[in-house]
Amino acid sequence: MEHSEKNPLITLHDSRGRIVFAQPLVYHSAAEVLYSQPWEWVSSEDEKTQIRDAFQKVLFDREPITIRAKFNFRGKPTLYECHAVPVETNEVTVMTTSIPILDSQDDMGLTPREMECLRQLISGSQTTEIANQMGVKSTTVNTYKQRLKEKIGVDSLAGLISWGCRHLRN
Repeated sequence: MEHSEKNPLITLHDSRGRIVFAQPLVYHSAAEVLYSQPWEWVSSEDEKTQIRDAFQKVLFDREPITIRAKFNFRGKPTLYECHAVPVETNEVTVMTTSIPILDSQDDMGLTPREMECLRQLISGSQTTEIANQMGVKSTTVNTYKQRLKEKIGVDSLAGLISWGCRHLRN
């Protein structure tokens, strides 16, 4: 069975980022996956850096993070949305849930920070709460909201939240 929203790829990582558990393994054997690092499964240096930086943020800042990256499984790049959270054990430090994004048009060119802002909007957070969570000013959050409305093609905050509820996973 392919990875999907109902069958996500779950990986557990040690403090060096090495995969110590992965299920379900659809494209590769356990021997190929275990003790590899997630940034080894992408092609571009930018994505490798993005994944390393995200891993370090989860590991050291103990903050959950969501990113998108194109992983190469059997030579075929597939866009995945990956949500990583810290784990409080000595052996396992990070757990990641990865879901393929099958229709890249759903991506809409949204940046990770815009996605983070939209997720918080659909969870009911106000502008000042979002700004505090993201470590930015309220004016920056307002800029994110304006850009989101332009990219998605809605003209109101209600339309933006409605779109987010239909298209994003919390």
